[in-house]
Amino acid sequence: MIIKKYNQFEIFRFIGALSVLYYHATVHSSFSLGKIPFLLEHGIAWVFFFFLLSGFLLTYVYSNKNLDTQIFYKTRFFKFYPVYLLSLILTLKFKGTIIYNMLLVQSWIFNRSLSYNSSAWYLSVLAFLLLLFPALLQFRKNKYFTYFVLIINLYVYYFFNYLFKLNSNSGTVLEFIKYNPLMYISTFTLGMLLYDKIKNIKKRNIYSFFTIIYIIFLLFAPYNKFLPYNSTVISLSFIPLIVFLYLDNGFFSKFLGNKIFIYLGSISYSIYILHRPLYILFEKFIGEIRTHADFIIYFLIVFFVSNLTKYFIENKFYQYLCKKYLNKAV
Repeated sequence: MIIKKYNQFEIFRFIGALSVLYYHATVHSSFSLGKIPFLLEHGIAWVFFFFLLSGFLLTYVYSNKNLDTQIFYKTRFFKFYPVYLLSLILTLKFKGTIIYNMLLVQSWIFNRSLSYNSSAWYLSVLAFLLLLFPALLQFRKNKYFTYFVLIINLYVYYFFNYLFKLNSNSGTVLEFIKYNPLMYISTFTLGMLLYDKIKNIKKRNIYSFFTIIYIIFLLFAPYNKFLPYNSTVISLSFIPLIVFLYLDNGFFSKFLGNKIFIYLGSISYSIYILHRPLYILFEKFIGEIRTHADFIIYFLIVFFVSNLTKYFIENKFYQYLCKKYLNKAV
């Protein structure tokens, strides 16, 4: 069975990774581009999009075929871990506690979620969700799966609101809860459920216009004024975007599926996982990002290194590992 690739999603991976990069560059320096749309300025919002889209696309790929759990785990490990290991090496810190990060369990450890490579809490959470995915894929066939997804999303919605009332941006206990993998089962399974609910809807050209209109809405959505800023609300706000992109077979999806956008999406993982260690090195050897020129130089360094890791690690080394340990060419 040939699985159709939905390449129109790729550019949004790149935009998300770039937004996270910009967010961290401004948080850890005095630099700012000034007034830009909230979703582009607050990169953390895109992490919820990554979890939602992962649940959606994994379900799309594996819903109608037998999942070999062993091969699934190995291919995901071969794909994600080598670049992540490089990111730990680039931090130039080799204390005993790095073992938590090497095992990708830092988000489970009190006061360790943001250690070494602070962006990698996402990968720690994703590793847990990928471990659960084969079981969740079977569970989605149960009539209670829908109720399960709705209940845990409502729970997380109210729980995150409670955290923000306590000022969730400070305190090690709140940090531990905020980045704990259990808090993101909701968003991931919401993506899985979303695929099941829309998979049989007929695709039409008209969705190109819906997609464009909704992207404009997302760029100017008043999260900071009227919408509660938590994982459930942000995930819900991305749902129409994923739906319209999936159902669109018109001019806009074809435009988004061009080779340049596909390539930019393909390097988004390297950009995301390497930008923090590279920022630390940039600050150490060049200095703090203060001007637009500093930011452009920093971005170009990240972009260049990400291209190298994409080619040599995510492509070549990944192919070598699959051929050697799975007897499988990719």
